Amino acid sequence: MARFPYSSLPSVPGSLMPRLSLELSSGKRSFQINGIIDTDAPISVLPYWLGLALGAVWEEQAVLGNLAGALADVESRALPVTASQPAIVGASKVPLWFAWAESDSVPVLFGQANFLMEFNVCFYLSQNYFEVWRN
Repeated sequence: MARFPYSSLPSVPGSLMPRLSLELSSGKRSFQINGIIDTDAPISVLPYWLGLALGAVWEEQAVLGNLAGALADVESRALPVTASQPAIVGASKVPLWFAWAESDSVPVLFGQANFLMEFNVCFYLSQNYFEVWRN
């Protein structure tokens, strides 16, 4: 189990969120990212630029359809990656699936499918931290 502080974006009042740093890998490429753990998001989401940085080719990924809510006009594709976070899983890599959005305006979200299927999370906002662990 690892404990992480809530963090805010520089000079953005009210942006306190449970942000988690993970290393995502696909093939020979890896990228360190910070994403928001979003228990209300049905699926984890990656922006377009990040999929490209991981070496993904848009046309080669399975179509998922459009995202929801304010992003209902944004198409997404399924993108499998592996994730690591030494404080949580040591040297292990965990397979994760993302809705790779055809937009750079979406944040990295760790949602129910499949981040919250792989990891347990407990929030303590009043104490300014959250915990993440994997069984």
